[in-house]
Amino acid sequence: MTLFLSFVVKYFTAPFTMYLNEEIRAITNKMAKLYDSPITTVTKESGLSRPTVSKFFNLQTIKPSSIEKLYDLCLELIEKKEVKRKLSLQKENTLLSGIEPTLQTSLNV
Repeated sequence: MTLFLSFVVKYFTAPFTMYLNEEIRAITNKMAKLYDSPITTVTKESGLSRPTVSKFFNLQTIKPSSIEKLYDLCLELIEKKEVKRKLSLQKENTLLSGIEPTLQTSLNV
């Protein structure tokens, strides 16, 4: 096989996506940290089949349009979870501001 032909086979037969596997891996790892069942969550939200979502999380080949849809959805879900967490922390800080922590023991000394 000529050098040019091997280049064409290598780079033009694999599906093209605008995301690198490292970027997809980072997103799927973040989803695994934030959600108990990330594949189930993404499957419900995306409308795609569970095998397609599972292949995305395992970096297997799926259609480029599915990769883009799943990647964008994961970003939205991560952002939603982060915003919810930030609001919870703000609420906690507001409720607990001005309250002095005290040590309580069951021992009567």
